[in-house]
Amino acid sequence: MWYQQQSEDYRPLFWISGRPVYANTLLVATHVALFLICGVCIAFLGLEVMMADLGLSTALVWHGQVWRLVSYVFFDPGFFARTSLWFPWNMLVLFFCGREVEQLVGRKSYLGLYAALIVVPSLLLCVLGLALGQDLGYLTSADAVFGVFIAFATVYPGAMPSMWITLPVWVIAWILLGLSTFLDFVNHAWVSMFMIWSASAVGYLGMRWVGAGRGLNWLTDWLETRRADRLARKHQIRVLTERKSAESLDAILDKISQHGVNSLSASERAALEKARAKLLDRDRR
Repeated sequence: MWYQQQSEDYRPLFWISGRPVYANTLLVATHVALFLICGVCIAFLGLEVMMADLGLSTALVWHGQVWRLVSYVFFDPGFFARTSLWFPWNMLVLFFCGREVEQLVGRKSYLGLYAALIVVPSLLLCVLGLALGQDLGYLTSADAVFGVFIAFATVYPGAMPSMWITLPVWVIAWILLGLSTFLDFVNHAWVSMFMIWSASAVGYLGMRWVGAGRGLNWLTDWLETRRADRLARKHQIRVLTERKSAESLDAILDKISQHGVNSLSASERAALEKARAKLLDRDRR
């Protein structure tokens, strides 16, 4: 392990030949197994058939095919189409970063986070498709894995992947997110952009929610700062008002000493009476 922080809930699911199998290891193995099964099915049925049956289709989800909320992460069509090698890289990222996240937050929180990384973006896309009146589709596991990377960067922002890469992981996360967003913008891949930002938000907020990376202290700190600033402004206004009132009262008393009470105007008499009432009220207390 890279880091020593460990949750009490970090324990193996089971053991194989004396070796512990943790939740993240099982997730990686499940992804690989589904990938191989899909590859065999593609060999017999064709890539288009598998994409049509497993891909996220917002219209079909609203018609009852709810398994598509999860099945869209089963495989990467670009790999089988020989246009992408992202799947092996995604599994490496999931294995190393997911292991550290699970170690920190525990098995239950990590599994809940990964489930949210799969389901929440797909649900949001379905709501967006319904609002736009369009059938929006998607098919890849890359965004869910990137959400795990964002979760890792949230709790270990200063970590460096290796001795050859000296950039902290939070910088790498922003670079990758920016590049992906730029490429999606150039290619008008709005669904892809929506999904990666949704997964990133789930990864970040999920870690804050479970208390990692200072939890939601940033929110309470911000609210407390706002409250302190508001009280400071009120106090400053009160001090300035009292100072102005005292200066005005001094001017009135000077006028009385020089020209007598009858020289006061109606507003000056009212100010003098108000100051006298305050002094009497303070004496009663």
